Amino acid sequence: MPGSSEICILGHKELAEPFRAVGLSSVLADKTDALAKATELAGSEYKIVFYAEDFYPILHDFLLRRAGGVFPTFVPIPSIGEGERYAMQRVRELIRKAIGVDVYLEAK
Repeated sequence: MPGSSEICILGHKELAEPFRAVGLSSVLADKTDALAKATELAGSEYKIVFYAEDFYPILHDFLLRRAGGVFPTFVPIPSIGEGERYAMQRVRELIRKAIGVDVYLEAK
């Protein structure tokens, strides 16, 4: 894998390239090979793999099987453009689990 950090970005070129520019590792993928590349990264030395949120439906079952504190941790990040907001839903869920309170206000 390119780079030498403990963090990797899994996503489309448009998402991954800015992170690569600041020295983070990145693995380019699209919806056809995201699961295969995520599976490969699961066996890597990375501690955190940020992935494009539009991969979430493809990776959902894979992520459920990995739940429970196994490195690397897979974290969704917002993709370019409008999406389903999986990343924000996941962050909200993690915060609620960590502190026991939902700190996000719903937009009205």
